[in-house]
Amino acid sequence: MAASRLLSFAEKIIKPNCPTPFSLGRYNLSLIDQIMFPVYMPIAAFYPFPLKTPQQVSNIIEKSLSKVLSSYYPFAGTLRDNTFVDCNDRGAKFMNVRYDCPMSEIVNLPDIGPEYLPFPKGVPWGRTSDEKSLLFVQLSHFNCGGLSISACLSHKIADGCTLCNFISDWASIACDHNTNIPSPQMIGSPIFSSFTNMPSTKSFTDTVVDEIDNQPLSRKRYVFFNSKLEKLKTQVESETGVQNPTRLEVLSALIYKCAATAARANSSSFKPSMLVLAVNLRPILDPPLPTRAIGNIFSMIKVTAMSEDEMTIARVVREIRKAKDELKKEDHAKESKLVSPWSELSSMGNEFELYRTTSVCNYPLNNLDFGWGKPNMVTIPVIGIGNNFIFMDNQNGDGIEAIVALPEKDVTRFENSKELLEFASPIANLN
Repeated sequence: MAASRLLSFAEKIIKPNCPTPFSLGRYNLSLIDQIMFPVYMPIAAFYPFPLKTPQQVSNIIEKSLSKVLSSYYPFAGTLRDNTFVDCNDRGAKFMNVRYDCPMSEIVNLPDIGPEYLPFPKGVPWGRTSDEKSLLFVQLSHFNCGGLSISACLSHKIADGCTLCNFISDWASIACDHNTNIPSPQMIGSPIFSSFTNMPSTKSFTDTVVDEIDNQPLSRKRYVFFNSKLEKLKTQVESETGVQNPTRLEVLSALIYKCAATAARANSSSFKPSMLVLAVNLRPILDPPLPTRAIGNIFSMIKVTAMSEDEMTIARVVREIRKAKDELKKEDHAKESKLVSPWSELSSMGNEFELYRTTSVCNYPLNNLDFGWGKPNMVTIPVIGIGNNFIFMDNQNGDGIEAIVALPEKDVTRFENSKELLEFASPIANLN
């Protein structure tokens, strides 16, 4: 089906417009980078009418990508032995594609897989290897005049914060080529020193990567408007005493409970479950790191439910807040503190039903103006493993959009949950 829509395809390598100095030729991975899943994180932005010709758009995108790579020069390099990036200006792979279909048809396709055309086939959440580029970019033109810009960046050298900063800086340069962006700060390795052998975590990360897209999933999209989230926050605060629970805390607990309850209804016995949340370490460290520090600078907190009685929104929020408070007290520069969450997941993965949540809220993704206005949609396809949730600000800025990936067997009960629908507004046409 995809091939029948393809009108043209061109591929090239985009190199930094300024050669990387010899003194910066080696970018050492931090310990967290080494532990990280070897996959590509994807993001795409859609624009209805750029009021420029396809050739003008292509020129802007290529030139601005070349310039931003001079600042983010490790992204144009080559991964070596899970130890460092050879900053050899190898370049990013750039694909320029034209499709004989309207953009609306593409937006309404499932947001991952061979038919999700705004991304290079097989790259989103695909495995990173030493032979591949660390950054893939695709510019897609549609017959309605709309276009999409997507980037897939290796998780070995970047987390969600880094990806958001990169694409935001890229858009700023495209909008005004004379813009001088603040230099990204590459300070992860000196703080989180690397080491050479991680058997206890490598088996876990490899297993997760091997599981991607190996199970039938259903992906659903919901908007939780701020008015509904405030209602949920008030309810949780009155039941727990937790002061001013955040939108993400109550939303994570709500979706986790509804998903686990749906899974329990399809099982003959209760299986303990675990909610795993990614937490940005930059503001937590002492002293805090700048937002523009690149790399994987995050940790994980977890909440377990050993019985059905423990599966309440109030309890889960209370445990999330407790885990966050404990995380702030830890010395994250210690090797043991960095490795322990991954080792624990590796050893406990078979005992618990895992649920994973990630947020890119509060990043300016809905303002990605490459020179033809803001996007009418930004999406981050959820990883192809069941029980995964991604949260991002909705387009109007008045709520949070949740992308929920669940095993197909659980999705009917989940989407009909009265507790979910009290706060959620489903978005049609995701699949």
